[in-house]
Amino acid sequence: MLKVSHYIDVRKRAQELGCNIPTSIALLPRNFEISASKEELIHESTTPTVRVLWRQNGITETPLEQPEEKFPFVSEHAFEWIGPTIFISAMLLSQNPHLVTIALNVISNYLTEWFRGIPRDGRKVKLRIITETKSGLYKKIEYEGPPDGLKDLPEVIREVHNE
Repeated sequence: MLKVSHYIDVRKRAQELGCNIPTSIALLPRNFEISASKEELIHESTTPTVRVLWRQNGITETPLEQPEEKFPFVSEHAFEWIGPTIFISAMLLSQNPHLVTIALNVISNYLTEWFRGIPRDGRKVKLRIITETKSGLYKKIEYEGPPDGLKDLPEVIREVHNE
């Protein structure tokens, strides 16, 4: 399943909540759109793993939280991998579009190991990507499906960005 819809202005929302404003690639809390305050923000339990994987592969994230802050994590117990919401700025897409492919490949490679031993038809990934379009709007791309479907997302992101 792939669904594209409108999303709120990420920079404006980060500023309203008193968070760092993401400039390239960032992981957004699950309730970023609806949270009344920064204290209510909750990351997916997979956020630290994605951060480590990206760091190991030279991908620099702009965290929303300050270095001394830690947003809590929520964990869903199921045979599916629920990824953090990934924000990709228009600047990143225009200056270093290959970084998006690398970032998603790193996650995909990790999931190959994570799902080892689980039958193919039982492997399910949920991932939300927020991207900025060339016109300055924000769009949400929701992916739900097998891990190997992540390889198609960079092209979808580019198409949405070019709208």
